[in-house]
Amino acid sequence: MDEVRIVAEERVALGKKVKALRRSGITPIHVYGPGGPSLSLQSDTYDLVHALGVVGQTSPMTVQTGGGEHFVMVQHIQRHPVSERLLHVDLLRVSRTQRIHASVPLHFEGEAPGARAAGATLSEDLHELAVEALPTDIPHAIVVDLAILSDSDSVIHAGDLELPVGVTMITDPAAYVARIITHAAVSEEEEEAAEEAAAEAPAATEEPAASEEDASSE
Repeated sequence: MDEVRIVAEERVALGKKVKALRRSGITPIHVYGPGGPSLSLQSDTYDLVHALGVVGQTSPMTVQTGGGEHFVMVQHIQRHPVSERLLHVDLLRVSRTQRIHASVPLHFEGEAPGARAAGATLSEDLHELAVEALPTDIPHAIVVDLAILSDSDSVIHAGDLELPVGVTMITDPAAYVARIITHAAVSEEEEEAAEEAAAEAPAATEEPAASEEDASSE
């Protein structure tokens, strides 16, 4: 993937003035982390939305300012709770030569043949994988092929997933990613035995009626 770049400039609008900034098509961003001071910047909203759509939260991008360039990864995206309009983005500086930890989403593809059996269901147990790699080596997503789950006892563990060169798994390799769970069916014999046991169970003991002598003494 080609390196993603956005152009940003110093932000002078603060407080209530930020609303007007957003209405004009500009979004506030914050760059911080090792290698420099914290910067309050702003960028064209259209360009920023496009860049975020490409890098997500697993790939790096470059923020170009009048004072230089900042190699960053997305740390937090703030959106409007109703309209989901982009409000603010936090960007963390990272090194091109230092390995970092990241959570990579899992994308499930295909159909699990084992889930077609009677009483069988597909369980997707893990939805992201913790990895370590250089920022430029971190994959955007990891594909899980559900077609591997061919039998009623099939399981995909984290260690079964293929990772790109240079990417190390941090998640426990034995962790379940996806599996077929079979629910035991109750046979007719078991149902009949349960019904017979219920019929033979003693009825609840009733309280004895009060005698005339007990009634007259009250």
